[in-house]
Amino acid sequence: MAEKKSILIVEDDPAVVQQLLELMGHEVYSISIATDGIDAFEKLRQDKYDLLICDIWIPGMSGFELLAATRELPEQMNVIIMTADDTPATMMKAVREQAHHFVNKPFQPEEMRTLIHATLEGPPAPPIEVVSAKPEWVELLVPCEARSVDRIQGLLSKLKADLPAEVRESVSQAFRELLMNAIEWGGKLDANRQVRISYLRAKRMLIYRIADPGLGFKFAELAHAAVGNASGDPVGHLRIREEMGLRPGGLGILLTKSLVDELLYNEAQNEVVFVKYLD
Repeated sequence: MAEKKSILIVEDDPAVVQQLLELMGHEVYSISIATDGIDAFEKLRQDKYDLLICDIWIPGMSGFELLAATRELPEQMNVIIMTADDTPATMMKAVREQAHHFVNKPFQPEEMRTLIHATLEGPPAPPIEVVSAKPEWVELLVPCEARSVDRIQGLLSKLKADLPAEVRESVSQAFRELLMNAIEWGGKLDANRQVRISYLRAKRMLIYRIADPGLGFKFAELAHAAVGNASGDPVGHLRIREEMGLRPGGLGILLTKSLVDELLYNEAQNEVVFVKYLD
């Protein structure tokens, strides 16, 4: 029989604790509760946990201080930070302190249940390095593993919360596709390698830059992608993908071009910039 996954909830609001216990009630978890940061740190020193769910503003020591203290422990764990303070500065500080996910309070129970389950599926995620945390200039070094995509997309989406829904949606789709390409093809899904991501917000535009650690590519060599199809053969890439044993797809770059206003590659094509105008 598989060992129970262990979770430490650090929250001083009894109603939130009860909500978490109820939404995890049908799962087989070993759950401990602390109502302040000092008690939580003592529990973390004494026992091993697979997941820490922590509010930021708790008595004793803040959630940020608790995260900083846990980095000195021999056993690391995945961390979900909860807070009603979703300002860019708070979100970026959570990432800098190596939180893996950031959840707004009040949270949706089903979304939180799904996040908890997904987070417990794998080992602790490698940290994301914060190069710049200014709201108008965010720069991150992201491990080349697939689960990084949801972590980063969720974070950056909060920085665009004031923009029209259609802008947020198109930018998110384009970013997800390009980041997945960088991680999968440039980084070879090697978590020891990193993709450098820059998000710049000016008055009239959003600018994203993604630089992967690979050697780059040439469009002429992308026979398995729609962007490389010969004129008059719009589905040629599908035959080639089937022959190569690849999953259905290949529309990424073509789709991205339709979602953004400008898409630029460097000479080696291991760095890409896209622009979305806001006026």
